[in-house]
Amino acid sequence: MFKWLNLLLPFILLTIFFTNTIEVKAMHTGFDTEELSEETKERIISYIQLTLLETAPENRGIRCFDVNEHGMIAVTQEHGLRKKEICVYSSQGEFLYGYAFRADGIIAVEWDHDNLNILFVRGGELMSLDRSGNILDIKDIPTTIKNNRYENELLYTFKRTVGDTTYQIRNDQGPILNFLTTSFSQIVVTDPDGTERIIYDVNETERNKKIVVFILIGIFVVHVVGGLIVFTVFSVKYFRKLRKLWNGEGWS
Repeated sequence: MFKWLNLLLPFILLTIFFTNTIEVKAMHTGFDTEELSEETKERIISYIQLTLLETAPENRGIRCFDVNEHGMIAVTQEHGLRKKEICVYSSQGEFLYGYAFRADGIIAVEWDHDNLNILFVRGGELMSLDRSGNILDIKDIPTTIKNNRYENELLYTFKRTVGDTTYQIRNDQGPILNFLTTSFSQIVVTDPDGTERIIYDVNETERNKKIVVFILIGIFVVHVVGGLIVFTVFSVKYFRKLRKLWNGEGWS
């Protein structure tokens, strides 16, 4: 009997050890969520191919943002159709860490204390990540009025206040480009004394990109319209000649 106890004792101690050291953290979010199957979670994890960013990537336009109680700012950025990035900055604009991953459609970000929740809008899933890029949980977000309202809040809130400090994402590219843009080029922090600080600024780069795009679109439109005008003129002349030929007036 003592022999069996000696054999089982290491397993008992290991079980007690892991039971007392593994902490399961519940996800805190403004969404109402439902559980996903483990198979679905594994499929999502396999698809997004998430990696941790320890160095700052190229600065890009910001789609949406959130700020936690410590003044840490998380922003979402897009690079192409599927490549997404989330970067975390201090209130002074220093890059702290980030994540790069693949996703279809729009994403949003939400702080859960020191963890981040990533919303995949198209799939309706919410993923919780810690500082090291460990995936803590993935939940399903059912379509409800409350969830739709909170989703819009995450996507379309451009100013947030933490304590007496205000954080804002904005553009300063002129009224036309500001109206047409879908991303933001600056993070502005307003301190309690009213001092405004721009801690993130890709305004000039984003403006130049948009100007180039609009020029290319303009050239394309001019070519298309010009081509249509030429085609119309030649078509009218051709059909006039056909009508003369039909009336026996000859081709001239």
